[in-house]
Amino acid sequence: MSVLKKQIPYTFKDPSLLDTRSFIGGEWVSSSSNKTFPVYDPEDDALAAEITDLTRPEIHNAISTAHTAFQTYRHVPPRQRRFMLRAWSDAIKAHASDLAAICTLELGKPFTESLGTVAYAVSFLDWFETLTEHVRGESIVANRADNRIVTVREPQGVVAAVTPWNSPVAMITRKVGAAIAAGNTVVVKPAPETPLCAIALAKLFERCGFPSGVLNVVTCSAETTAECGAEMCENRLVRHLSFTGSTAVGMWLHSECAKTLKRTSMELGGNAPFIVFEDADVEKAVEGLITSKFRSSGQTCVCANRVLVHESVIEAFSKQLLKRIPETLVAGSVWDKKTSFGPLYSSKGVAKVKRHFEDALKQGATLLTGGLEDEKGRGPNFIPPTALRVSANLTSKTSDLAFSSEETFGPMVALIPFKTEEEAIRYANETNAGLASYFYTKDASRQWRVAEALESGMVGVQVGLVSACEQPFGGIKQSGIGREGGSTPLEEYTEIKSITFGV
Repeated sequence: MSVLKKQIPYTFKDPSLLDTRSFIGGEWVSSSSNKTFPVYDPEDDALAAEITDLTRPEIHNAISTAHTAFQTYRHVPPRQRRFMLRAWSDAIKAHASDLAAICTLELGKPFTESLGTVAYAVSFLDWFETLTEHVRGESIVANRADNRIVTVREPQGVVAAVTPWNSPVAMITRKVGAAIAAGNTVVVKPAPETPLCAIALAKLFERCGFPSGVLNVVTCSAETTAECGAEMCENRLVRHLSFTGSTAVGMWLHSECAKTLKRTSMELGGNAPFIVFEDADVEKAVEGLITSKFRSSGQTCVCANRVLVHESVIEAFSKQLLKRIPETLVAGSVWDKKTSFGPLYSSKGVAKVKRHFEDALKQGATLLTGGLEDEKGRGPNFIPPTALRVSANLTSKTSDLAFSSEETFGPMVALIPFKTEEEAIRYANETNAGLASYFYTKDASRQWRVAEALESGMVGVQVGLVSACEQPFGGIKQSGIGREGGSTPLEEYTEIKSITFGV
């Protein structure tokens, strides 16, 4: 019986990557309840697959299985872990086209962009592989003459990883890769919208020599996600919970994990400001905005969300933006290699963009391009790249606009004119979010001054992209706790043990 419930214009080189079951302890399993949940193709909302819907007891079993595997895996030498990570990375590279096709099917991301997503995912495994043998403790000079003190870093145990729908390949490799490189075992719960990518990654993982139970993938519907999440938070065998998703859910998970004093890593929502100063290179700033705002149809947590353009250059900036949007963003079938702009993931995403759009118009914004019409019948979840201009300079009313306090998470951008650096920074920091910020200026002093003033974990200066495997990724305020990637990603998944010797 075919896994897919619809025909797609792609032939899989390895159809075995497609499955509807969960992966626990090296076995492919279906729910004891026989319940499944649907996965839809965002391009047309057609049913793509039916995935097994695990119960809370089955999540409990997966955690116990991972805990048992940890007792052995923790002692696997770092070099052996490194070689297995390398094998997983190589397997993903060899199946990049198939993985991209799965991502396109369940997320609606254009196929060419999905290939880039897979390459980004692989970069994390390659990076963590190079760091596997560099997890070190230290020797400390003791104040007592007859003592010697050393520290060692040890793996934590079972890591629960809850991953988002908008990056179903890279968020798994970024979390799982670091955790298993450090000697932990992992239970991954992918988003119910995009479980097929996680299943395919597990298929490749099991071919790479890892012991059974090191990676477990558990699939849950939206209806059972809360109780499965509760099991991960409450189960004392889970020592670390890593989550990427909304701030509201992250705050709940973090509070629940506090009851058993679990370590947490939280990469939560953003509300990124994008500031264009009067001395900016307008063409370069426009390219940066298109990269930041419209990549993945605006569905990334580091997307520019509040765009401030100095009043002296806003006309030139608007003109260049309207020129470059149709030249850069090509809509069409997501399977067409020429397409670079696709639909949103679901009707929920469309509804939020529409709410922000209508609120901005109601409060006086002017439509520059795009809008809410289903352009040329491109499907129920398609919204064209849309740009508006707020009518007046920054005022207290600007902060009342819906997009000022919420991520739009879609392809709508509103340009806000401003007068001074001080008011731009004040507005940029007027939010509980603090994930990413961007700004363009040629002034070297201002580059340092503004970068230090912006309240966010990551700042892009003259660039519209701030994510790379070698860079610490994470936010401040209500945008998260901890960092992923960077020079010390494995330390997030280790505990320091201090050992004192009497001599």
